[in-house]
Amino acid sequence: MMSVWSRTQAGRWGLLLGTMLLAGLAQALEPVKPEIDERDYRHLTLDNGLQVLLISDPNADKSAAALDVHIGHNQNPLGREGLAHFLEHMLFLGTEKYPEPDAYQNFISRHGGRHNAYTAPEHTNYYFDIDPDALEPALDRFAQFFIAPLFNADYVERERHAVDSEYKARLKNDARREQDVHRELMNPAHPAARFAVGNLTTLADTEERPLRADLVRFYEQYYSADRMALAVLGNESLDDLQSMVKERFNEVPKREVTLPSSYPPLFAKNQLPLKVEIEPEKERRQLSLLFPVPSDRSHLGEKPLNYIGHMLGHEGQGSLLSLLKDLGWAENLSAGARHRDRHDALFQVSIELTELGVRATDQIVALAFHTIEQLRRDGVSEWRYRELKQMGEINFRFSEPQPPMETVRRLAYRLHLYAPEDVLRGAYHYRQYDAELIAQYLGAMRSDNVLISLVAPEVEGEAKSSYYQAPFQTRPVESDHPKIKERIQKRLTFPEPNAFIPTRLDVKEAPMLPGPGSRGEQSPEHPEKVLDRERLQVWFQWEERYDVPKSRMRLRLKLPRVAASAEGAARMELVARLLEDQLNEFAYPAQIAGLDFSLRPHARGLDIDIFGYSGRQNLLFTKIVEALRKGRFDEDRFDDLKSRVIRQWRNEDKETPYAVIAREIPRLHYAPYWRGRDLIEPLEATSLKQLHEFTDALVKDASVEALLYGNLYRQEAVRLAAYIEHQLLGDVTRRELKPARVYRQKGGEETPWVYRYPLDHDDQVVMLYLQGLSTRPEDAAHMRLVRQILRPAFFHELRTERQLGYVATLFALPLRDQEGTALVVQTPSASVERVWQEMEAFLADGEQYLDENLEDQRSALVRELRKPAKTLQEQSERYWDSLMLGDERFDRRERIAQEVEAITPESLKRYYRQVFVENGRRLWLVTDEADPERSAREISDIIDYQRSLETLIYP
Repeated sequence: MMSVWSRTQAGRWGLLLGTMLLAGLAQALEPVKPEIDERDYRHLTLDNGLQVLLISDPNADKSAAALDVHIGHNQNPLGREGLAHFLEHMLFLGTEKYPEPDAYQNFISRHGGRHNAYTAPEHTNYYFDIDPDALEPALDRFAQFFIAPLFNADYVERERHAVDSEYKARLKNDARREQDVHRELMNPAHPAARFAVGNLTTLADTEERPLRADLVRFYEQYYSADRMALAVLGNESLDDLQSMVKERFNEVPKREVTLPSSYPPLFAKNQLPLKVEIEPEKERRQLSLLFPVPSDRSHLGEKPLNYIGHMLGHEGQGSLLSLLKDLGWAENLSAGARHRDRHDALFQVSIELTELGVRATDQIVALAFHTIEQLRRDGVSEWRYRELKQMGEINFRFSEPQPPMETVRRLAYRLHLYAPEDVLRGAYHYRQYDAELIAQYLGAMRSDNVLISLVAPEVEGEAKSSYYQAPFQTRPVESDHPKIKERIQKRLTFPEPNAFIPTRLDVKEAPMLPGPGSRGEQSPEHPEKVLDRERLQVWFQWEERYDVPKSRMRLRLKLPRVAASAEGAARMELVARLLEDQLNEFAYPAQIAGLDFSLRPHARGLDIDIFGYSGRQNLLFTKIVEALRKGRFDEDRFDDLKSRVIRQWRNEDKETPYAVIAREIPRLHYAPYWRGRDLIEPLEATSLKQLHEFTDALVKDASVEALLYGNLYRQEAVRLAAYIEHQLLGDVTRRELKPARVYRQKGGEETPWVYRYPLDHDDQVVMLYLQGLSTRPEDAAHMRLVRQILRPAFFHELRTERQLGYVATLFALPLRDQEGTALVVQTPSASVERVWQEMEAFLADGEQYLDENLEDQRSALVRELRKPAKTLQEQSERYWDSLMLGDERFDRRERIAQEVEAITPESLKRYYRQVFVENGRRLWLVTDEADPERSAREISDIIDYQRSLETLIYP
């Protein structure tokens, strides 16, 4: 089968290549695009073999570019694990034409942009976005990465430590640890068995083997133009984009690159079947079945692994997940290709287990193989493939434009996978049903060709993996699986036809006004209130700009019984999870058909969010409301999900350290706010009877804010508002909702505050939190501009120059409309005292950066604030954020933009000194008990700390 496809594909490509040769290598091709996509596209191949996709979008608020090199860490030489990743780092640090190590980063930031890169097994992807008028000079700097990088010897040692810091920052990441164990079990001759990230040992710089020489050799061996694909998006015409690209990227050298025609098997002969048990850092339990299968790169049109993943990963009635939940053994299930490279792949079925499920591992494996056998026997059917094909066509037809940087990053990668005409639709396009091909892949999913991986705290590892020190042990797999009772087998069925697949896909036209010659209504500029009651406000806007048959319903339920205490917040979290679980079998087909929902509990209530194709939204909304009103749950599911929620809360402090510390800021400055560990005890003490009593009274005294937006008419919104009022506003018992409070520092003190939060991690974190002076747009404008200016300088000084750690950044951390900025360093080696001092030194000298290109920085921020939303989803987010801030005029962004335009060098420096320099406005958060050299006011009691601050009240 594979050879037949190869001949067909070769013939198609041969015809295409012949056409290109006749017309010249730069012959342009136009990819197939969605009908609502107003961008223009052109594909061409430069003389040096570099593929290019040009995207002209006159309305784009940002330009962007990405270059994907079809080379990754699978090409690392033996003994130089991590070299491809190290190369990715080094390319940012100067070129012959632009030798300064921060020239590229500073230029991108100065013109309102962002940049990043990643290294994967077979790809390395570099990308950025920028203000439209700066695209050409940005491309000039970007192209030099691939023409004449310096690989400055002064930065080899520094960046080697940066890679090591990145490696150490994730030593306790369970995904990395699990992957490390699996890597050790793979065939050592396969490149996937090698360590990918790199550390000080694998990147050692010695006289016998200089690191820079290996780096240059790798670059010159593999970074060839014909292994590259470039995507560029800009306001310019396609001809102008082509001119600026050809002028620069034609200079990228083409080299003779030799790659293996095949890889050795992923697992050595007779190594499978095998079972491995891994001890995690977090309290998590997961069973995975990993099957080595042939690469599906030759069958991206037929998508056999997508079909198999869809069938095995189904969550509706009769599914494997549904049965495992009923048995009390599992909470979640996913299926699909996990690892893909040029020559092979891993198909993975992963099951999140309960504690009871860990003890039933053998039975679960038997059920999984029974399901695979059932799929092989009678689950491969053309009508199911047609459903996937139909939804693919619908989703492609109405695929809304993604942000420019995401667009180019994704398309540069896809240029290596798909023919030029399919680069946009390839991921959606199911070319043809091939039962034999699906059967071939199912044939590889056998009990003698599987790695069974169990991750659970109950495991006691006998060995440790080489790089992440994960305890594990291996066991032989029994040849005979437990027999499954016939009555259990009968409960496993495959899905019926999906009734949620949308059939009404017309975008509603503007309603006609009464009277002769009247025209349809124009969409209002922003949402309008269609219902305004004391306990219910409903906002509505019919939307025509995005030309998609989709809508979004968002509701915030403010619930006094939730806001009253940690007990109420804990119970609301569990109720939300139980409701999602209860609705899952009904809602999963809707999700497959492009209609999804979420329930987000918070400290004062519950948010309901429904988004997707509008035809069946009312049905889904009705089901959600009915389940919430009923509020009755099965005892087994109550026990399982209660344990799951508590387990997630216990794991919170085992996340990335700086993210854990960032969560402490709202704990100190916002109320009501609860961390997970604050809620464990009240939830543990909650019985099912108490939870039912809680749900019975849940909507009493409730109030609701709602936004109904998109492909629906005003009269539909009014009917929905009436339904909300009738169903979700319970009795009034005069129980008042506790107001929200934001605590703001007053300043005026000579010493800063410090808050210590020790973590069980080898890295240390130092975070500085700074609040704005007020909630006025003027304050927000100054804070955002300072943050934008400082970000690249902070990264360069503390990470690149001073080598404090892999994480060195600053980010926005607002609380309601109170602006805030967090500066953070996470370090594997430096002391808290040193990092504290280095951050203070940076801020003491930080005023110098405010003078550099202020006009460019100000213009970039104004453009960012004024850029129009590109999708219905994005616009709905903006409207909702405005409503949550009480901005009923929907103009806060514009008011901030106007204030940015009014900023002067003097006002910016004055603001910087008040907010970023004054000690009394500083809150330091650290993970070490050690004292810094200077004194600080330590926070020992949070309530006392909050009493010393200014309090802002929100209803």
